Amino acid sequence: VKAISGDSNINAIISVLSVIEADVLLLGMRALQPDTVAELEIIREQFPDLGIVILSGSFDVSSIKQLRGFARSNPYGCAFLRRDSIDNAIKLTHLIQSVAEGHVVLDPVVMEAMIETGDTGTAFFKQLTDRELQVLNWMTRGYRNDTIAQVLCVDPQVVERHLNTIFSKLDMETTSKHPRVNAATLYLKAIGQLSGDDTSKM
Repeated sequence: VKAISGDSNINAIISVLSVIEADVLLLGMRALQPDTVAELEIIREQFPDLGIVILSGSFDVSSIKQLRGFARSNPYGCAFLRRDSIDNAIKLTHLIQSVAEGHVVLDPVVMEAMIETGDTGTAFFKQLTDRELQVLNWMTRGYRNDTIAQVLCVDPQVVERHLNTIFSKLDMETTSKHPRVNAATLYLKAIGQLSGDDTSKM
């Protein structure tokens, strides 16, 4: 990990990125605003293989739709989380690794806001607690239960109970032969990573 700049100006960031080979860009900010998302678009256009991690104090409601669009049109690794949700080095390490591998990781608060502004067909995710959304997020990235437990600093059995509750709330215990796959597909659709057409092909 290397601190490349204390300047949040986009031109300064792009200037530094142009002379180093970074895998992931980690940005901290007070609040995610619509113009911030627009700047992320510029960075992603110039550095398409760069993972982007945003740790923000808060998320402006008006930026959520733009965030869904960004996640949809820029499927390579990115993460949007509240700063206080990353409280230990293990979580930060797994987060950066996941983004470097091309995954999208969302804070439950961001996820809930995306559901509010997205397809009404995914509104049932409102039934899930913040912890259940966290478990679902990591499961969707292909993480096994024991790894999810390590990231969240809980026992693997706790993760298993959360998953069973998720499948029950989404009515997948008896209606689906592959609840993990189907839950992951619905989750990706909810955050704008899959369209209805994409889902129908799976």
